[in-house]
Amino acid sequence: MDSRTRLLYWLLSASRGGPTRAKILAKLKKQPLNMRKLSLDLGYDYKTVQGHVELLSENGILDVQGKKYGAIYFISPEWEGNDYLKELIGDNNGGRKKRK
Repeated sequence: MDSRTRLLYWLLSASRGGPTRAKILAKLKKQPLNMRKLSLDLGYDYKTVQGHVELLSENGILDVQGKKYGAIYFISPEWEGNDYLKELIGDNNGGRKKRK
């Protein structure tokens, strides 16, 4: 496992907030959003989403366009091709794993 995948594993699977961060990434994969819209769509408190988004941004997984309240978040292009991330948040199937 390379260092980037290890970071994703820690952030999304091995830590307490991992499932929430995975849901945030799955939502942002479909469409870039600001924090307010993201919190409303996921049904989480704004401050909860803010904390998770800040952690993902600090680790380079999310990029931001704009500033303050209107900032739009999206998955950084350098992470979109990561196989582990694709496995966790789904790959073109609405965040669900394909049935065999």
